[in-house]
Amino acid sequence: MVDYSIGKISEIVHGKLQGDPDVVIHGVITDSRKLTSDELFVPIKGERVDGHDFVQGLFEKGLKASFWQSDHRECPDGNLIIVDNVEKALQQLSTYWRYDIKVKIIGVTGSSGKTSTKDIIASVLSVKYRVHKTSGNQNNEIGIPLTLLATDRDDDFSVVEMGISDINEMIPMVDIVDPDYTVVTNISPAHILKFKSIDTIVKEKCLINCKLRDGVCFFANEAYGLKKEIRAQKLRNRPISYGFDRDADLVIEECEFAENGMRFKTDWFDEWFDMPILGRHQVINACCGIAIGKTFGLSYREIQEGLSKVTLTAHRLQIRRINGATVIDDTYNSNPGSLKAALELLSAYDDKYDKYAVLGDMLELGDESDKLHAGIGDSIDFSMFKDTYLLGEEMKNLESNLSDKNISCHHYSERSELLDDLKQITRENSIILFKASNGLRFYDLISDLEAAYGN
Repeated sequence: MVDYSIGKISEIVHGKLQGDPDVVIHGVITDSRKLTSDELFVPIKGERVDGHDFVQGLFEKGLKASFWQSDHRECPDGNLIIVDNVEKALQQLSTYWRYDIKVKIIGVTGSSGKTSTKDIIASVLSVKYRVHKTSGNQNNEIGIPLTLLATDRDDDFSVVEMGISDINEMIPMVDIVDPDYTVVTNISPAHILKFKSIDTIVKEKCLINCKLRDGVCFFANEAYGLKKEIRAQKLRNRPISYGFDRDADLVIEECEFAENGMRFKTDWFDEWFDMPILGRHQVINACCGIAIGKTFGLSYREIQEGLSKVTLTAHRLQIRRINGATVIDDTYNSNPGSLKAALELLSAYDDKYDKYAVLGDMLELGDESDKLHAGIGDSIDFSMFKDTYLLGEEMKNLESNLSDKNISCHHYSERSELLDDLKQITRENSIILFKASNGLRFYDLISDLEAAYGN
């Protein structure tokens, strides 16, 4: 992690120093609750909370130093680096640190699959190398600098998740991260309210390659628009694609569900791979890890070891057991691409199980939202499921589609009513998928269901 004196930091960010320039900090935090010893505090001003309000109290608890934005008066006593813009200073510091350390940076973007792919890449490479990765999904203009600043000097790789939700956001991120290698995962109409079209999403995501020099871009071969866009970029090194299609550079030849995850085989190795996570789309994500692992000299056995140890970030296809039922927690977020993948996973389970889909609204889909919600009913055969439970105004569009097909489904306006009915199906032999955008807090719904059975 970053280990500069505050005098040096002040010079890097063009700030005004108040205090002892020789004080050395180790690490950076934006959450006042995470103070441990000698970090630099970055007081971010949010919609409801201003970090500046906590600085004085943190000094009293032993804080070594803090940024301070110049438009805030009444500076507290303590080591302060006074800057015009705290967020910009954080980014300047992280960029300086990024070039100071000799670490290969792998940038990962896409509409869905970013976090899972990041976790898989890190798990594979860590078999042979020292690897840092984005914590959780800290993939925005604040989280990315924190990831870089938490990378150690003796790390070999830092796997940095880079998320954008609007046009003109990728290039500033690339200016901060300057990835040596890049990954573009699946493309779907996520945040299309701001992007306006899926083609714009493709172009904006692929700007992750705008400064790529000697490295390689790895991308999901079947993802909408990527083959055409990335090949048109005329990168210095040939990009590497992966997926089920035969024209991919790394082809998935066979794939099957195992007792505790997935088994699959690629044309790059004669042996089968096993991993403890579910879904054909996760097999595609795993192939990115295989391609990167092989690029950096890992053997089949080393790659398999990395895949066997993959632990995904919370609420992404996590398996829970509640009152004998198998609950698939995929509640972190939802868009048409990731929802379709999750439903395909549910449908792939043996028909001896009673399969249920519990779905909430997909947010930020703009003018196409009605159509995209309804269209899920055409992309998946819902008759394979014992029943479908829907929550949210937008899900009324899917309800209408399924009702027209005489497929059983239930729509709810109240979470409590949905929870009551879910208790009736949470039993042995049931497999229940929970999927919705983060704003609907479906993970709380699962927690309430667990509490009902004393889990």
